[in-house]
Amino acid sequence: MRLQMILSILAGWGLLGVLIAGLGLIFQTLQRIRRSLEQIAVGVRAIEQQTSLLGTRAEALTLTLSRAAETADAAAGHLVDVERDLDIAAPALRRR
Repeated sequence: MRLQMILSILAGWGLLGVLIAGLGLIFQTLQRIRRSLEQIAVGVRAIEQQTSLLGTRAEALTLTLSRAAETADAAAGHLVDVERDLDIAAPALRRR
């Protein structure tokens, strides 16, 4: 009876020791994860600061690109007109 009580107490302390060791390992892992997340947060903040100017300039860039596209379309239309005029004038130019 006394032996069983001693063994039960030792088993309880052993279980408690295993639980504490397991929790310590979990805590260390969580600490490493926390450090990694802090580094990621610092990186994200740095990217956010470096790209903050893009938001203010994006509208101007969009407007400029739209104007460039309109100009390119107009130039393409003029080139089609020039090609048509050259096709009309080509027979007369070849006779000379």
